[in-house]
Amino acid sequence: MKVGIVWENGVSKWMSQMFEPLAGFPGVDIDLFVGDRNKFDTSEVSLPMRMLTHREEVMLGVRSLLSGRLERGPYRRMDFYTHSLEKRLNGYDIMECYDSSRSLYTLSKLKQQKGYRLVVSYLENIPYRQVFDPKTNYIKHYARERIDHYIPWCDTIKDVLLLEGVPEERITTVYTGIDMSLFRPEPKDEGLLREYNVPAGNFTVLYIGKLASWKGVHSLVYAAADLKRRGYRDFTVLITGRGAQLENLRKIISEAGLEDNFRFTGFLPYSSIRRLHNLADVFVLPSLPTMTWQEQLGMVLVEAMACAKPVVAAASGSIPEVVGNAGLLFTPGSFLELSERLSRLMNDSSLLKGLGGKARERALERFDAAKNAAKIYEVYRKVLGG
Repeated sequence: MKVGIVWENGVSKWMSQMFEPLAGFPGVDIDLFVGDRNKFDTSEVSLPMRMLTHREEVMLGVRSLLSGRLERGPYRRMDFYTHSLEKRLNGYDIMECYDSSRSLYTLSKLKQQKGYRLVVSYLENIPYRQVFDPKTNYIKHYARERIDHYIPWCDTIKDVLLLEGVPEERITTVYTGIDMSLFRPEPKDEGLLREYNVPAGNFTVLYIGKLASWKGVHSLVYAAADLKRRGYRDFTVLITGRGAQLENLRKIISEAGLEDNFRFTGFLPYSSIRRLHNLADVFVLPSLPTMTWQEQLGMVLVEAMACAKPVVAAASGSIPEVVGNAGLLFTPGSFLELSERLSRLMNDSSLLKGLGGKARERALERFDAAKNAAKIYEVYRKVLGG
């Protein structure tokens, strides 16, 4: 079974870890296609990588133009290295990509010529969301009948596919997986605490993600202000990430007099994330739903849970399904509820420890990449008629 994976310019250890165990299955030959404009570090990716270069793509495109074979889509930037992939995809049995992407359009277009089966990892959890973007809408409808099987990352996403009319026999939920040997409980790194100037003994709250309005990070600042108003002093909030709201967050923190309670780590490589999770007493994901987006899974929740950290998260999108009984939920945007959930954990060490244990158990049960790769393998076999 020869398998190719195209994840556009988002190839990283974060995404590859869910597919890497497939390389250990008998008879599986797997390649990961990576463009030369990839956005992330791939040094820790263990899958064989086949590089796609812009220079070669241009040269092959010119040849197609001169031979009269060049086909243009109805929108700009529809394709993802179409000519380079056309050259390289001979002999593949399965090609996998993610939903409504340029690579989905390209692989759909090349499918009949190359004869592979097309499997799509599906993340979208808002029905018909693509109608707000004409290009995405075109890709989704173009690819619909060319997709052999959908793999939604949780049942909340599967329900959206069913609502949109995809036959259930073409859908198999497989929870996205992480490397449980990488994300595991470890003692707090004292050196890292000193590096971020976190006082010894402080209750530590962690957020990792984009600093964007829809991630709701400002709710964490408001909740911290409420905690301080109610007499809580010995806590530190660590914020890891980058984004357009960084300066606004700093302004709010300054206005609220919370500079002593917040630390910004900046953007960190994926290899460092485990150490951060193990610094925390609790992980918070305060995402806000919008008309066109809600939390599709929240991989950071799974990472925190794998490190035996209780999570406090907004009840938005797929979050309730991911968290289950391993954390505390609150109404999106309700910073007073968030404050109350955090204070409960600060005051109750047995609840904190109990939820941490449940978190690790849930991560091992549902989100272990090694176990879930076996389910992906069975989907591939089913699609190939095996």
